[in-house]
Amino acid sequence: MKETVLDNDGDLLRRMAGDDQSAFTTLYRRHWESLFVTTVRVIGNKEDAEDIIQEVFASLWNRRRSLDLTGPLAGYLQVSVKYKAINYIDKNITRRHYLQALSKAAETGAPASPEVLLRVKEVQQLIQTVIENMPPKMREVYQLSRQQQLTHKEIATRLGISEETVKKHIQNALQLLRSAMGKAPASIPALLFYLLS
Repeated sequence: MKETVLDNDGDLLRRMAGDDQSAFTTLYRRHWESLFVTTVRVIGNKEDAEDIIQEVFASLWNRRRSLDLTGPLAGYLQVSVKYKAINYIDKNITRRHYLQALSKAAETGAPASPEVLLRVKEVQQLIQTVIENMPPKMREVYQLSRQQQLTHKEIATRLGISEETVKKHIQNALQLLRSAMGKAPASIPALLFYLLS
C-alpha cells in the first residue's frame, strides 16, 4: 500500500500492528526529529540521544500488536524518550556532566518554581560537598577525569600512578556520589521529569 500524506498516526499504527514495515518507517521519519531535539536537550550528547530514540522505536515495533494508546502518538513518544533520558542521566549521574544537563533542563523547560530551583541548588551543593570531602588523591583523580576530561592513561602519567589505581579512585568517587545522591531529599528522576514537563 502506497504511503499518502493523509495517513495519520492512528492509521499507521493499525497498519504497523499488521506487520507493515513501511508504516513503521513513516512514523519513524515523522517523529524522529522532534524526539532527537528533546533528547539532545536533556542529555547533551547526540550519539547517545540517537541510541535512546532507537530504543524507543524498537520498543514501539516490538509492542506493535499490543500497544493501546489513549492519546496522540507524539505525546506517547515524547514521554518515552524523557523517561529513557532520565534513566540515562540516573545511570550516568556523575560521568556525563549531570549538573550541566540539569541546569539546561531547568533553563529550557517551563519556568521552574522557587521550590524546584531550591532543590536543584541543594543537589549542586550536595555534589560539591561530597567532592570536597573526598580523600585528596581521589578528589584529584576525579577532578582530572570529570572536569579536565583526561583519560585514565593521561591521569596515571600526570600523577605517576597506575591506570588501575586511577580506575579504582574513580570507582570509589562515583560510589560516594551515588550514595550521597541516594540520600538526597529530592528524587532526582522526579525532579528531572518535572523540569522537562
